[in-house]
Amino acid sequence: KMSTRLGPLALGRSATVAARQSGTRAIRYGIRSSAMAKSSTSYQKLADELREIDSLQGISSILSWDELVVMKPKSAESRAAQKSALASVLHQRMTSKALGDLIASAEREVDALDAFEKASVRDARRQYDRKIKLPAELAKTEARLGSEGYQAWAKAKESGDYAVFKPFLESIVRLRQEEAAAVAPDMSKYDFQIDKFERGMTAPRLKEIFDELKPGLVDLIKEVSTATPLEIHHNLRGAEGGATFDPEVQASLCEDVMRKLGFDGILSRSLHPFTGGTAQDVRITTRYDPSDFISGVAGLVHETGHALYEENRPCGPQLGLPVSSALSMGIHESMSLLFERMVGQSEEFWEYFQPLVEEKFEHMKGVPASAYYDAINQVKSSNLIRVDADELTYPLHIIIRFELEQGLFDGTITCDDLPERWNQLYEKYLGLKVPNDKEGVLQDVHWGSLAFGYFPSYSLGAMYACQFFAEAERANPGLRGQIREGNFEPLRAWLTENIHSKGSLYPSADELCEAVTGKKLDPKIYLEFLRKKYRKLYKIQ
Repeated sequence: KMSTRLGPLALGRSATVAARQSGTRAIRYGIRSSAMAKSSTSYQKLADELREIDSLQGISSILSWDELVVMKPKSAESRAAQKSALASVLHQRMTSKALGDLIASAEREVDALDAFEKASVRDARRQYDRKIKLPAELAKTEARLGSEGYQAWAKAKESGDYAVFKPFLESIVRLRQEEAAAVAPDMSKYDFQIDKFERGMTAPRLKEIFDELKPGLVDLIKEVSTATPLEIHHNLRGAEGGATFDPEVQASLCEDVMRKLGFDGILSRSLHPFTGGTAQDVRITTRYDPSDFISGVAGLVHETGHALYEENRPCGPQLGLPVSSALSMGIHESMSLLFERMVGQSEEFWEYFQPLVEEKFEHMKGVPASAYYDAINQVKSSNLIRVDADELTYPLHIIIRFELEQGLFDGTITCDDLPERWNQLYEKYLGLKVPNDKEGVLQDVHWGSLAFGYFPSYSLGAMYACQFFAEAERANPGLRGQIREGNFEPLRAWLTENIHSKGSLYPSADELCEAVTGKKLDPKIYLEFLRKKYRKLYKIQ
């Protein structure tokens, strides 16, 4: 859903406010404005080079957005050549000895830098070392498997034949194990994969989080499954209900919602919603289903959360530097899910939004706000497909994938028995029998695209979103009332001050979470939120 390039923007609060609100964490990191610190000449030279690299990455991002949104198919060959040439230039700049020398020089003078500048040097070193330590032969294998693996997965999924994909999956797992051994021999091979997307996160820490979450989810899903089903208004039942919603009117409605939420960038359409562009030119897309306008609104609200994070990370002297990048995929996802789940799936949002829907669609007059709330939050516990899962069952889809990936990397699961283990976990955790591999082990593109360790970010994002929103509400007890009135400015301001503007200042998402909420990610907060919400919704005593 989101651009893989996690860009920059918006300078944060002063050292005094940071120290007052974040306590010892702010003191530990020595947060102070750039104006208070005199940067070294070595650092400035490094910063100039990093900004140029970031600008080249920005060009690549705009080319990719254009390709997915407006480019004609006949231009595919020339666009591929353009992106290949640009990628070659970027690789040369990002692995050059000159860049390594600039990083080393800045490291020798790091004590003269402020906290944000130190973070940029730290992350420049991390990125540089990981690129230059990857052997050329493995890089070639990665490029080849990136294409072959995806094609094999697509063919296997279409036919439902796992055997077509299995030899490529074996090669991909082996590649990722060899990569970890070469680049980060001091880390476990699966920890290295996780760390690519969630810096500082490890498999043992994820297991700790998921083991606390899993039994509570399984029990709550059983409660909901045996409760009286929700009565969904016929106009909100999708294709089954027969109501239609003009895509052009949906686009107008979504444009209004986007502006109200506080994003004033470009909104377009694409096959799958995503966020792209650069920090000062953020672009989002959504899609419109003529039988289900809620899905278009939900996609729009989700991508707006991503866009606001992109726009409001460290700017000024930090713009284009590593510290202005997103801290992790989980934190990026938390910003989109905070808007989608905590705002867009709330009773207060639909009380505000319901009259706007009536203005756009004549046949929705008289449909109460509660009907929209029920429709967007109904639990479909019989669903097998992760991307179609509801808020309550979704984390178990992720936990299953995490446990399977962990097994593939520690040797307790092989590619031969992967489909069987997949099916066993779906029956164990969700009570579902998987009828075939197309709806089972082949349903996701991630492994065919070489991405291991990515899945946990989705559910980490949901948990961070819940914990951040709870803290925002504690700081502003009137927050839900403001949402009911369509006033989203206080929430945006709180997010910008406490999260967006920090970029990658902290070394891990847990440390950011502790600075903002006073504790590391706590799955009990998320579980209690789900229990309270869904027991009330389904009238469970």
